[in-house]
Amino acid sequence: MTTNPRPNRAQQTTLRAFLKTHSEHAGSLLKISIALGTFNTLLMIASAYLVARSIHLVMFQQADLTTITPLLWPLAALILGRAVLLGFSQRLSAKAALKIKTAMRHTLLEKLTLLGPSYIEQHGHGATLNTLHNGVEALHDYYANYLPSVAYSALIPFAILMVIFPTDWKAGLIFLFTAPLIPFFMILVGHQAEQLNQQRWQQLAVLGNYFFDRLQGLTQLKLFNATKRELKQIAKISDDFRHATLSVLKIAFLSSFALEFLATISVALVAVIIGFRLFFGTLDFATGFVVLLLAPEFYLPLRQLGSHYHAKLEGISAAADMLKILNEPIPGSDNESSTRHNEYSPLTLERIEQLRIDNLNFHYPDSNEGVNNINLTFAGTGLYAIVGQSGAGKSTLLDCLLGFHPQVIAAITVNQQQLTQSNISQWQQHIAWIPQQPTLLFTTIKANLLLAKPDATAAQLAAAAKQAGALEFINALPEGFDTHIGEQGEGLSGGQKQRIALARAFLKQAPILVLDEPTAHLDSQTEQLVQTAINQYAQDHLVVVIAHRLNTIEHAKQILVMKDGSVIEQGDFKSLLNQHGALFDLVNARSTQNG
Repeated sequence: MTTNPRPNRAQQTTLRAFLKTHSEHAGSLLKISIALGTFNTLLMIASAYLVARSIHLVMFQQADLTTITPLLWPLAALILGRAVLLGFSQRLSAKAALKIKTAMRHTLLEKLTLLGPSYIEQHGHGATLNTLHNGVEALHDYYANYLPSVAYSALIPFAILMVIFPTDWKAGLIFLFTAPLIPFFMILVGHQAEQLNQQRWQQLAVLGNYFFDRLQGLTQLKLFNATKRELKQIAKISDDFRHATLSVLKIAFLSSFALEFLATISVALVAVIIGFRLFFGTLDFATGFVVLLLAPEFYLPLRQLGSHYHAKLEGISAAADMLKILNEPIPGSDNESSTRHNEYSPLTLERIEQLRIDNLNFHYPDSNEGVNNINLTFAGTGLYAIVGQSGAGKSTLLDCLLGFHPQVIAAITVNQQQLTQSNISQWQQHIAWIPQQPTLLFTTIKANLLLAKPDATAAQLAAAAKQAGALEFINALPEGFDTHIGEQGEGLSGGQKQRIALARAFLKQAPILVLDEPTAHLDSQTEQLVQTAINQYAQDHLVVVIAHRLNTIEHAKQILVMKDGSVIEQGDFKSLLNQHGALFDLVNARSTQNG
C-alpha cells in the first residue's frame, strides 16, 4: 500500500474549487442560511439601538417604565426573531451539509463501482473506508460552519461599518483598521496547522490500512502467535497519530488565543476611546453605547471564522483523497474502443436468453495471473459449474463476469447486447452473488434478507428461507426472523450463515445466480436440501458456480474445467469423465483424498 502525497499550494486551489463545485448540490440551502444569518445581524443592530435608547432615557431623562415600554416590546420581538432566525439558519446549513455529503458519498461509491474491487485492494481497504466515512464526514463542518463563516466575516462587519460610520466615523476607522489583523494572524498561524493536519490525515490512512489488514488476518496471526508483535506495532502507529493530532490541536489553540487576544484588544481600544470621548463630552451616551454594543459583534464573525478554520483544513485534506478517486481513469478507457463503449446505452433485460463471453483476456497488474482467451456461451437457464485446481483462474473469471474489472466488460454480451462500462451498475442488479464468505450485517436476520428485496412480504421471506433450508433453524431462534446477529453473522454456524446468504439470493430472484461453493459448510443432509434448491432455481435461471464437491458438478448442465487461466475442457459430467481428461483426474484425486 502506498500513501498519497498531500496537496501542494497549487493543488489546494483545485481542491477548493472542487469543494465549491460540490456545494452546488445544496447551494440554495446554503444561500438561504447565509441570508437568514445576515438578516439576523440587521436585527441585532436594531436591537442595539433600542437598548441604547432605552438606557439613555432611564439614566439621563429619568423615564419610567411606561415611557420605555414602546421600546421594550419591539426589543423583545427582535430578540425572539433573532433566536428563530439563528435556529433556522443553523438547521438549513446542517441540512445542506448533509445533502452535500450524501451526494459526495454516492458519487464516490459510483466511481469505486466502476473502478472495481482491484482498485480498493491496490490502495488499501482501510484508506478507502476512511475516505468514504471520515473523509466525507469531515466535509460537514466545512459546509455547515466554515463556508457560512466566510460569508459572515465579509457581510456582517460591512453591515456594521455602514451603520457605524454615519453614527461615529472615528470608531468606524478603528474597526476598519483593526479588522484585517485577525484574518492576517489566522492565515499566518493556520499555515503551519495546515501542514500538520495534512500529515495527520496521511497517518490516519496508514493506520486504517494497517489495522484493517491485520483484522482480516487475525486468524493467521493467532496461529503463528504473532498477535503481541502486531499489537505493539499498531500501538506505535496509533501513538504517532496521537502526536500528530496533538500537534494540530496545539496550533489550533494558539490560533484561537491569538484571535481572541486581538479581538479583545480591539474591543478594549474602542471602549477606552469611547470612554475618553464621553468624559470630555465630545460624544453623547446613546451613540457611544451603541458603538460599545456593536464592537464585540463586529469582531465575532472574524473570531468564528478562526475557530472554524480547522474545518477548512479537514475539508481540504479529505478532498485530496476524494478527488484522486474521482479523477482515477477507469481501466481500459484509454483506447478508442473503450471510449466508444463508455457511451451510455441503457441495459434492459426482462430475462436472460443468452450470455456470451468473447475473447476475454485479463491479467492482474505486474503479474502473469489472470485468464486467457475465454470464449463461452451460457444459456438463459441451467447450472454451469467451474472446476479446477487452486489458481486456475476460476475466481478471476467470475470477477470479470460480475463487472469487477471494468476494462474487460465489453467482452460480455447479453441477449445480443454488448455490455459497456456505463452498464456495470445495471448489470450487477441482474445478478445475485454469494462469495465464499458471505457478508452479513449487525442487525436482524429479516433486515439482512430484505437487502435483496426491501418490499418482500413475510410469506416471501419464509419461502426463500425454506428454499435455502434455513427456515427450520430461524424459527427455532428466540425471536425468529427478528433475531439479531453479530457482524459477519457472529453467533451463527458456518452452515447457517451460508443458508441465510442463499435465502437472500433466492429472495432477489435475479436472472443470474453466481456462487462460490455454496455447500462448503453444510452437513450432508442440509447439503442435499440446498443442492436440490439450487437445481430447482437453475430450471428457470442461469446459475454459475465454482464447484469443489462431486455432488455439485454431477447435476451441472455444463462443466468448465480451467487450468492456468484457460478453459481446457467443457461438457457434461458423464462425457468429460469418459474422456479421461482433466476432470477425470480431478475427480480421482479428490476421491483419493477423501478416501
